[in-house]
Amino acid sequence: MAGAFDSHELASRQLALLLAPPTDEDVAAYYASLLAPGRPGHGDVLVKPSSKYQGRGLFAARDFAEGERVLCEPPLVGIQQESNREDATVCAQCFRYVGSIERQIATRLLRDSHREACEGVVERRVLEELLQGARTLPNSRDFPLPECFECHGGCDRNRYCSDACASNAWSRHERHLCVGPCGGERGLAAAAFVNHAKETNDIFPLAARVLLETAHAAENNRTSRLAAASGTPSGTPHSSEIEPASTDDDADRCLVDAWRPYAMAHKGVWWETVARPADVAAGKGEDEFRDSMRDIAVESLGLLRATVALSDVNSIDRYPGLFTVEVYARVIGMFELNNLEIAVASPVEDYFLTADETFPEDSPERLITGPLLDALDVGYCTPCEGTGFFALQSCVNSDCDPNVAPLKDDGDRDGACVLVAKRRVKKGEELTMCYVDEDADVRERRAELADYGFECACERCARESAGLGQARRGCKTK
Repeated sequence: MAGAFDSHELASRQLALLLAPPTDEDVAAYYASLLAPGRPGHGDVLVKPSSKYQGRGLFAARDFAEGERVLCEPPLVGIQQESNREDATVCAQCFRYVGSIERQIATRLLRDSHREACEGVVERRVLEELLQGARTLPNSRDFPLPECFECHGGCDRNRYCSDACASNAWSRHERHLCVGPCGGERGLAAAAFVNHAKETNDIFPLAARVLLETAHAAENNRTSRLAAASGTPSGTPHSSEIEPASTDDDADRCLVDAWRPYAMAHKGVWWETVARPADVAAGKGEDEFRDSMRDIAVESLGLLRATVALSDVNSIDRYPGLFTVEVYARVIGMFELNNLEIAVASPVEDYFLTADETFPEDSPERLITGPLLDALDVGYCTPCEGTGFFALQSCVNSDCDPNVAPLKDDGDRDGACVLVAKRRVKKGEELTMCYVDEDADVRERRAELADYGFECACERCARESAGLGQARRGCKTK
């Protein structure tokens, strides 16, 4: 009974620490470390309070010309969209395409979804030879891709561009979430969590990664502290097994340090943050809608906890405040309010475009590439698509007449966010981007931005909204 009380007390204390807003000093110190020399954004941008918008903003630390890159930042955490996995085989850690052009094409066309498109167009035997490397395509060597590394747990969901990426993902989250055959009972529990997410909200696995990576970082911090206290260098054999006198306060400090990147993010409880859908009536209907969202989140967290209990129960015992619905709901809400699409252009598109330019229409090479292109149809150019959270980009406020925009070029081959100046930007100017399609009219923009928890009141929206008001009153213009 005392143990249960102590665990509840620990969870309550940690929860209070995790939900506490960061102090101004914490914010300044965090972004100073994030923008230290050698880090992305150093000398180009800075974070400070916004005088025009609520909260913080990202500002230009120097002048930028139109078309110049302002920021190139890797995601703090990200995941490929579930529906995109059939179209792009990429590293689950850095989003680089992996394998070979042949493997990319064959993997897609061998799926059941393309069976009908391939009938009478390309033989299955040919696709299998392309997949196994027994057959090569003309000039595919001009489009080299990193070697494909399998998940350490043997699952077929994730691939990696290097053993380093595979090992990093395994230690941080995949040892809990892998659904491969090496997982046994834990793998079955992980599959239940993943399948639930597929049926409800594919952001759940991304939110789970935040919790798991935070626990991993906290445990690394704690191990380093314990090793230092015992005089054993962290990272030496058996240093992780050292257990000198350790207090709950030590674990709390380690947890808060690991949570710091997410403590800075704008967050809200998921079911409270989402705008009421147009087909849901206000009042009782809306209450039931939000209650159902909460129930789904509670179910998802329960499945996640069941998985972690089988892979590393110490994470839950040591950091119970982290694995609570209060934190989980805010992490999901964080992605609702701050997520940016991860997009990586497909090398398959580049390959076919080059083949069309290089080989005459009736050439032997086109007789090889043509049927594959026909089977892929318009989907041949589908890019890698995912969702990520970026520590600096998430500070950029929305404006429907923005001065920067996400834009990549042919040399960008991973999941980094690239912001480019849309016009000349002066030093000290706040950087803004449009969270939605800036070509939409004001009513559509405001409706979409409601999902981010605000009604846009930028100068453009105010001007266009006033114009709509005049039109409704019957005013005429020449």
